[in-house]
Amino acid sequence: MALWYRIVQERWAATAMDGEGARLHGGRWNPPGLAAVYLAESRALAALEILVHAPREALRLEWCVIAAEVPDEAIRVASAKHLPDGWRDQPSSTGARRFGAVWLAKEGELAMAMPSVIVPQERTLLVNPRHPAASRLKGAKAERFVFDPRL
Repeated sequence: MALWYRIVQERWAATAMDGEGARLHGGRWNPPGLAAVYLAESRALAALEILVHAPREALRLEWCVIAAEVPDEAIRVASAKHLPDGWRDQPSSTGARRFGAVWLAKEGELAMAMPSVIVPQERTLLVNPRHPAASRLKGAKAERFVFDPRL
């Protein structure tokens, strides 16, 4: 069993694992309308995800890091060679969203690990919040997280 991390504003901590934000706005691996939860292999990678998406002034808000235990056997591992062409494109490619949407719609697996776009040698985890085992992740513990003011 491994720990995976998500950093969110404290006001969203209670609902951080429901996939609602990704459902409303879409993400790299999901189109709007389809819920998904994004986790990172380390706290540092989770922090980088915030840094590349949030405006700098947002770093001064109140944040928390959520550590979620995900059973190894519940994770499908996808290497870069299994991902669609353009999966690292900015903004996200249609192919990446379609790939994730197909996987999420099957609801057969709780999570899929894949290389991070930011640091391909590390992994991000796409979690299907509609999978029956996803309810176990909702009790994950949140701790206060403070970004270094030099960032």
